[in-house]
Order: sequence, then structure tokens, then C-alpha cells
Amino acid sequence: HPAVAGANRSRSQHLTAVGSVLAAMVLVVLNTAMANIALPTIAQALKVPPALSVWIVTANQAALLMALLPCAMLGESMGYRRVFRSGLVLFSAATLLCVLAPSLPWLIAARLLQGLGGAAVMALGIALLRHVVPSQQLGAAIGWNALAVALSSAAGPAIGAAILTVADWPWLFAVL
Repeated sequence: HPAVAGANRSRSQHLTAVGSVLAAMVLVVLNTAMANIALPTIAQALKVPPALSVWIVTANQAALLMALLPCAMLGESMGYRRVFRSGLVLFSAATLLCVLAPSLPWLIAARLLQGLGGAAVMALGIALLRHVVPSQQLGAAIGWNALAVALSSAAGPAIGAAILTVADWPWLFAVL
């Protein structure tokens, strides 16, 4: 029956959209959590004092926090999906720059760009979920988002440590 086929397709599209938003959230959170554990390794590899390696995390977090509200505003004016996708593209391009970073300043600049891209993802994820899921399931979708963020944050250090036991630090960014 056409109505059933349409409902199944619509449900499939909703699940794909929810999965995409949650995967992007996991990507941003895992990236931060994995980088934290690698600071001593990165400092040693780039031959910089460990105290300077803190800028790798600071640049990312500062950019993310400063850009959250502007990204939300851009989402309102330009469209959630467009800004979310642009943030994901920027995050991905910056991740490639992290993989290729030959020096600490390069890596810090790439992490700053990652933070800007991550801000669009984090600011607009819930807004997109609000438009994708039926209103009676919004609470559950917000719960899924919270669970994805919490699990990613908790798993990040272990995943980062596992990667560092078998590969060099750029692989922390390359696997994402």
C-alpha cells in the first residue's frame, strides 16, 4: 500500500537523519577526548615543551565555546542543515590539517578550525533532531544525544590510548 510504503520510507529517513546527527556529535566529542590523552606524545613528537602542548586542546575548546552561539544564530538565519553541514565540512577539513601538521603552530591552527566546525555541529544537533523526530519522541531523541555525548566522552581516552599503542599521534585524527 502506498501510504505504508511512504511511512516506512519516512521512518527510514528519520532514522538516517537521527543517526547522522548523533554520529557527528560523537565525532566531535571523541576528537576532543582522544586529543587530551595524547598531549605528552604530541609534545615529544613535535619537540616542544609539554606545557605548550596544552594549546592543542585550548585552541579547540576556546573556538568551540566562542562559536556556539554565533553558529546557533547562523543556523536560525541560514538554515540549520546548511550550517550543520558546513560545520561538518570545516571540521573534516581541519581534521585533515591535523593529520598533516608538521609543527605545533600548524596543529594549534588546525585545532582552532576544528573547534569552529565542531561548534556548528554541537549548536545545531538538537535543533535538527527537533525538526526530524515527531514531537512525542523529542525527549527520547535528546536522551539519545546525551547518551552519545556521554559515551563518547568516556570512551575517548581509552580509544586514544589504544590508538597510541599501535600508531603515531596523527592517527588519532586520521581514524575519525
